[in-house]
Amino acid sequence: MNEAYWDGVAEDYEGQVLSVFDHDNEGAVLERIRAAARPDARAADLGCGVGKFAKAMAGMFAHVEACDLSARAVAETQSRCADQKNVTCRQLNLARDPVPFAPVDFVLCVNVLMMPSLNVRMQAWRAVTNQMVRGGTLLLVVPSLESMHYEVFRALEARLHEGRSCAEAIQGSIPQTGSVLDLHQGIHPLDGLRTKHYLREELERMFETNECDVVEVAKVEYPWSSVYEDTLVEADAPLPWDWLVVARRR
Repeated sequence: MNEAYWDGVAEDYEGQVLSVFDHDNEGAVLERIRAAARPDARAADLGCGVGKFAKAMAGMFAHVEACDLSARAVAETQSRCADQKNVTCRQLNLARDPVPFAPVDFVLCVNVLMMPSLNVRMQAWRAVTNQMVRGGTLLLVVPSLESMHYEVFRALEARLHEGRSCAEAIQGSIPQTGSVLDLHQGIHPLDGLRTKHYLREELERMFETNECDVVEVAKVEYPWSSVYEDTLVEADAPLPWDWLVVARRR
């Protein structure tokens, strides 16, 4: 978990990150947050980025803990939520630091548990799932391995349609970085960063291992233009997606 890298991202967040808040095609994440919200409940946004979800959650919960690895992102969140007196902003490394507040009723964790290191990722998984009270709800969003492979397939298909040879189409889809070990673990480059992508069944197993019951698995869909600047696929093609999981702690 590279704090300096994420500080740099936070400095130009709109230019460097696909914002789930802004690009969620159907508003799936906000819909689930509203469904879980209670005016007397406490919530946490673990990996809050620049605070867009935290600000929205402030009007739905009694108190919101907004945490991020990046000091710059935390400062951005503080500024965005300055008029929300029920938001506490903290810098927090989920894989290393003890969480400085008691477990809450609702946890949001959007595209955080995607570190390439298995050891770091497992520590962060435990921190996130342990931060719910018994019976509490976690809304998790993570990159989809199925979607990533589907994007590669559609790009290959588009190149073949343009008249390129099979060899040319394949060559154009080979990532510039990575290794067999990475591919074996579902780790693929995303915006130039080695990123863990998950299978649906893998996620279900991870929640079982961390004593949580999966309530729902859905897709957070994004427009193709968010993946390719020059759209290579037909407008009616199924959209790329992240996995959205709603789970409850036992």
